[in-house]
Amino acid sequence: MTSTFAPLPETSTADLVAERLREAILDGTLRPGDRLVETDLAERFAVSRGPVREAIRLLAPEGLVVLRRNRGAVVASPSFDDVLEVYAVRMSLGALALTNAVELRAAATPAFTDAVRLLAPMRDPDVQADPQAMLEADLAFQDAVLSLSGLPRISAMLEQSARDAASFVSLLGITYDSTDHVALVQRHERLLDALSSGEPGRAVAAWQEHIRATVAEFARACPDADSARIHDHPLARHVLDATQEKP
Repeated sequence: MTSTFAPLPETSTADLVAERLREAILDGTLRPGDRLVETDLAERFAVSRGPVREAIRLLAPEGLVVLRRNRGAVVASPSFDDVLEVYAVRMSLGALALTNAVELRAAATPAFTDAVRLLAPMRDPDVQADPQAMLEADLAFQDAVLSLSGLPRISAMLEQSARDAASFVSLLGITYDSTDHVALVQRHERLLDALSSGEPGRAVAAWQEHIRATVAEFARACPDADSARIHDHPLARHVLDATQEKP
């Protein structure tokens, strides 16, 4: 690891160390597979090993770091198989969450109105021109909609899967240059309309449509994705559009 870091003040906390490491991972300064050696990082940040150890632990649940028993930690190296697994989780748990949201008549609540407002930034050309801002706006909207379920544990698992998805964008080198923002917003509008209809089946179908479109975008943008192998993956039938022919 050849990167350099500015020393941190003595009063630095594990959260601050974690933020610096997070930035280094997401901007590519630290690359997938790089070892995170506590003594090395402590020296670079001019802090003791304790905050560094805690910072690394904080990053593990975000999917940015992998903790290896008796071998230390490394920057995560996700594969397209990981993408398929995470989106299979999002598809199944999201369907459950949305079904419950419809049964709770969540569309009549202030929280639903708040979720609708979160779609506005995604229509902003300035936000659409900034991939990171668009990603954050998209995931914020999805989190708000899925939390309408009133199921806190499932919502927490979905939030974790959203963090995993966000880390994949950086760690897999995906830029979304060809993302159709209009189509993305339209999918979310259909999801909101389905929730308002009071029909769980419509809400689930709208969610499945979104997940399949997202996975297809990952497949097109991911440099290591093998189109033929993707369609042979056991999870492919769950998270890929069934109308897409195998190459």
